[in-house]
Amino acid sequence: MPTANTILVAHSRPDIVSGAELAIADIVDKGRDGLRYVMLTPGEGVLANHYRSKGYAVWAQKLETRRRLYPGLHIVQSIYFARKFRQRNIDAVLCNTFAAASRVKTACSMARIPYAIFVREYISKKRSHRAMLASADMVLAVSKDVRDYLRDVVEPAKVVVAYDHLNAEPLLRRVKTHGNNRKRVVPFDPKHPVVGIVGRITVYKRQDLFLRSIPYVLSEMPDARFVVVGSASKGERDFEQSLKTLARQLDIEEKVVFIGYRPDAVEVMSELSVCCLTSDREPFPRTVLEAQLLACPVVTSNTGGCVEMVEDGVTGLLFEVASDNAPQQLATQVVRLLRDKNLAARCTEQARYRLMKEFASITPVKQLEEYLKVLVEKGAWAKNGRD
Repeated sequence: MPTANTILVAHSRPDIVSGAELAIADIVDKGRDGLRYVMLTPGEGVLANHYRSKGYAVWAQKLETRRRLYPGLHIVQSIYFARKFRQRNIDAVLCNTFAAASRVKTACSMARIPYAIFVREYISKKRSHRAMLASADMVLAVSKDVRDYLRDVVEPAKVVVAYDHLNAEPLLRRVKTHGNNRKRVVPFDPKHPVVGIVGRITVYKRQDLFLRSIPYVLSEMPDARFVVVGSASKGERDFEQSLKTLARQLDIEEKVVFIGYRPDAVEVMSELSVCCLTSDREPFPRTVLEAQLLACPVVTSNTGGCVEMVEDGVTGLLFEVASDNAPQQLATQVVRLLRDKNLAARCTEQARYRLMKEFASITPVKQLEEYLKVLVEKGAWAKNGRD
């Protein structure tokens, strides 16, 4: 039996398990024979423990990026890592986020190992970022919108679209267990339809827009209640506090609750009547896929990767996030789904059908693996001196 090629998956932070980390885990869980994955985390922490709990091979060791204070440290560490890459028979490196590339780029070059960058965000187009993308052997865009965004940043022929895969079975098992427990996690009586927004609290996700839509929804549906799921990073705590201040100013404090970061966010979503996403521009929001899997109707902004996941009026509803009356538009769409049960049912049925056929199917897994095999072949040519 042939030896599996080893793909080192590089990560940028040790302290979080966000959508990017969940997405690559779903790929690994469904991976076929022929590729072996090792997770490189920058030190011990939440992420390394998460991957170990899933039975993955984990290499937890910090590699500093270039710093003005100690410019030589990165080079010294890169020499060490390049040697370790060769000793561990690493065939290719996949940087799971753009930020991870700065940690391993130099070591990959020294070891003559090809690397790909998974671009899951709208990175700034400054010179250093252009240079980073130019040096990569392959750039994986998480959506067509991200690919189009990168057209004038990196050579188009180098960029391919690699949609995230959603591993449905574990999530469905969790929700089934939750239903059997009959323990409600949303802090409102079941008689109230609950509208929620799920995700890290940050300015571009526009939780403020969600709050501003609430008075308009309440004017039509007084029984509705609202939850904000997620918390802010240390640098954005002021924004999180401003949201709570805004709730007081809008006089909706008794109708909306902030429940913070929740490891049981999937269970929370299973109890929602409508799930909203209000980001200015979202590359490929996992939250939308999870809501669709859980048969929760969605209302999303009409930008970014959302329009690749939601067909307006068919698999969910869209609103124009850049409009001056965006809160009113969002409220109108929410009220439509709360009032029209047939519309909500049609949207959830069609959304789940498409999800299971595309994003929750084996197709994204096979596609990424094909890209990685191309990367491995490139590395094999380089090692043989024929590159």
